[in-house]
Amino acid sequence: MARVRPNFLGSKKFSPFTFFLLFGILGKFLPQSLFAENTFSSEGAVDVTIPSFGPDGKISWELEADEVVPAESSQYFVKQPNLKMITNDDALTRASSDVGIFDLSKGTARGDTSLNVLSNVFQASGNQWSWQEISEKGSHQLTFASDAYVYFKSEIEPVIAKPAVEKNSPAKKKNKIEKTVANADVMEFFAIKQGGYRFILDGNVSISGDSLEIKCMKMEILVEQDQNKSVISYGRISEVRASGNVRMKQLGRICRADNLILDTTNGKGLLTGNARVEDAEWGVVSGEKVELDRETGKARVLGDKSARPRLELPNLGKIKLPGFKK
Repeated sequence: MARVRPNFLGSKKFSPFTFFLLFGILGKFLPQSLFAENTFSSEGAVDVTIPSFGPDGKISWELEADEVVPAESSQYFVKQPNLKMITNDDALTRASSDVGIFDLSKGTARGDTSLNVLSNVFQASGNQWSWQEISEKGSHQLTFASDAYVYFKSEIEPVIAKPAVEKNSPAKKKNKIEKTVANADVMEFFAIKQGGYRFILDGNVSISGDSLEIKCMKMEILVEQDQNKSVISYGRISEVRASGNVRMKQLGRICRADNLILDTTNGKGLLTGNARVEDAEWGVVSGEKVELDRETGKARVLGDKSARPRLELPNLGKIKLPGFKK
């Protein structure tokens, strides 16, 4: 089946609008014999590829579809859309669905059926989706209004993890790439100017990996492109901000707070608002703020006038103190 390419005139400025205007003119004046190869159906164009170029002359997105049918104004019904989105740092993300409504002049789209998204650093899916090429937050903003799911090709590194082996031990090295999965009622994400993506999850949020689990009501996740270009296919989760009844669980430790900030790049964490760290071995600490540090493996409690720091030691009755008898 022949493929229609709207840039066949060799001009980088050949717009989607120009393509469909030309298609409408051809449909009215060219003889029917030119359609013998089923290049177009009775309603629209089939096997279509439509690129869109940015101000710098580079492709910003490219839409491939089984069929494109004019709707109204600059909107089109698109069957089996496959949208390729290219960010400022040349990262490629693909999104596909069964059907969608695209406004080619505005660079927007929406659909009710499931949309599946694949990039070199994550996979995502959800229903009741919308896409916006340029938004106030960034570029290529995708929003899922229900059943949102995202799978990251990297792990959130715990900031107060308990090392099972010495730093120089060969067992420390891992041959596999750890994964992280997140679910939420609503999710949106977009490419940022600095490179990478920012995810915003809202409603019954849960995120889990091989060594960490976080549940809350709202969360923001920053995913950077790996600085090592030889393994750029794996993005790093560099920052997590959670709020609303936050519960972070690790092996032998549970952290609770109103808010949580994790800086995985520098190995720092901050729990604020009714902060509490429960450790099976060391006991419980609580306060208005608790700082977490990966390098020292310690949790530091910061108190104020309204909430003094508190320490609860486990198995205190088993400790033998001078002057006391059983």
